[in-house]
Amino acid sequence: MRHADKGLDGLLVEFDETEIARVVISEEKATGNARTMVRDRVWPEFKDFETGRRDAELVDGVSTLLAGAGHPNPDAVVAAILWTEKRAYRVAVTIDDTHASERGLTALYKGYEAVVSGAIDRRRAEAFQVQNLRPWFESIAVRATAIIDAEEAAINV
Repeated sequence: MRHADKGLDGLLVEFDETEIARVVISEEKATGNARTMVRDRVWPEFKDFETGRRDAELVDGVSTLLAGAGHPNPDAVVAAILWTEKRAYRVAVTIDDTHASERGLTALYKGYEAVVSGAIDRRRAEAFQVQNLRPWFESIAVRATAIIDAEEAAINV
């Protein structure tokens, strides 16, 4: 798994017993307006990957990932991704009560099948429900800072 490139939040290469099974392109978004983020940012990014406009970025990401893992034949994996269309997609987004139901999630992910066609296993979607997103992140940051400060103090004793 590779995380946090500009414009590409995650990249996962899955293998089965004999070859590459697929590459999963992930977008993970923390936002106060989930539907707008999915519709206006995530779907266009996925569409760019589907149409090949971001193949160079995909090739670079997969090559880097496989080289770091010591894969014996990264070129074959890249060729399989490009030529046999072994791409899948995953969107994960924070939600509030607006989308915290089957109906809400259906509305949130509306249009996914139009952007990424084919079998449903090419499309993954996740949601993390949190109220008051920014204060929640702030509380995590405060706790993380306290832990780091305590660890640093223990080392500098």
